[in-house]
Amino acid sequence: YIQSGTMLEVDPKWPGVVFNTTCLIGPEGILYKYRKVNPWIPYEVHASPHDLEGYDEPLFPVADTPIGRIGCAICYDWLFPEAIRQLAAHGAEILVRVSAYMDPWGATEPMDWWTIVNRCRAIENMAYVVAANQGASLKQYPPYSWPGGSMIVDFDGRLLAQASPGPGERIVVAPIDLSALRHERVTRQGHHMLAHLRTEAYPVYGTHRYPPNYMDTPAGPKLSYERNIELIEEAKRRLTTSFDA
Repeated sequence: YIQSGTMLEVDPKWPGVVFNTTCLIGPEGILYKYRKVNPWIPYEVHASPHDLEGYDEPLFPVADTPIGRIGCAICYDWLFPEAIRQLAAHGAEILVRVSAYMDPWGATEPMDWWTIVNRCRAIENMAYVVAANQGASLKQYPPYSWPGGSMIVDFDGRLLAQASPGPGERIVVAPIDLSALRHERVTRQGHHMLAHLRTEAYPVYGTHRYPPNYMDTPAGPKLSYERNIELIEEAKRRLTTSFDA
């Protein structure tokens, strides 16, 4: 089973729209297609399926395979616990992250958001995390670099294996014990965040922050850095209003 790197995808069902997409490929072909729900705005100018009225494909698909139930999200998606929780709610046991996550937030000190987020998502969702990150340097984009640090984390947040940071190719291998994971999900009482989740306690999810379906307005399909800034400012005004309420 191979989780592809990301690609820019066009779909004739959505004229003028470009998605950031990854596919899970098995012996029988493509098992699912995941389109990035949370582009790294304002810089990324491809579309989120969230922003398209009438989009009826699963936003967070999970494939049931002989090696476990697999779900994937892309790079910045992982900064939204809700996205990964949705994969777990759909039964994902192995959470795959395909990423070009750069420093200063990447896999090196002093910030190392890469490791922090991957381990947190594993703990929160009682799932294995298999996270692949690009390792590259581009002199024309100082101080940014893509520090690699690909890793495998178990369902208790233990770091099972990690590539050394830096440019170039690395191979990371670790065992994934699905029987242990499934046993814990069935028998654990404490620290079972999936079972303890009080969904009704969070009314924020009954409202919206970032405007949905904006791609269906006349200005929508013309994605740009400037348009993303406008939408972010609109969301911030909505957030300020909720603080004042």
